[in-house]
Amino acid sequence: MKALICESNPLILELVRNKVSKSRLISEIYLCKSVKNISNLIETKDPQIIFINQEASTKIKQKQLIASRRFVLTVEANQMPEFSHKMLKNADALIQTEATDLEFQVLISVLKLEMGKSRLNPKLTAPKGNPPRLTPREIQILHYLSLGKSDQAISKELQVGLPTVKTHERRIFSKLGVSNRTHGVAQAIRWKII
Repeated sequence: MKALICESNPLILELVRNKVSKSRLISEIYLCKSVKNISNLIETKDPQIIFINQEASTKIKQKQLIASRRFVLTVEANQMPEFSHKMLKNADALIQTEATDLEFQVLISVLKLEMGKSRLNPKLTAPKGNPPRLTPREIQILHYLSLGKSDQAISKELQVGLPTVKTHERRIFSKLGVSNRTHGVAQAIRWKII
């Protein structure tokens, strides 16, 4: 697959390029330093995955939003962006520029699956029956687990004690029928809870 990265900040451009280049699924990477050039690059290079910043996300033309192409909105962790409706409508995924190499690789793999270029693993389909009922707080904690946050970070974020977070996790794992956070997140994704 081909990837296009559009970012005006050269440090962030290089950071994202470095992370994307570690995926075995990416065969070519094109760099775009100016939003003026993004439309032309999309048309001429025909990338399947396009990493765009907030500024570039508003420049995407409707005709460029096709099924064989995925747009990933890159966000800097130290900035709290305000997302416009158009930004969120155009983005297929969102990732922090400081995300780990593994998180970038997982995202690229998921986008490839969505584009239908890989056969769907039957283990990833939703389990039979009704999904377990989780409280809003349990869903919130599951979301933080899916982002790879530690129990300590979740505790701090939600302003609750560490034992409270661990209690919520035990209840989540029990309801989902799992024994660890990775399996819990995978099961929640299968159930479409998160």
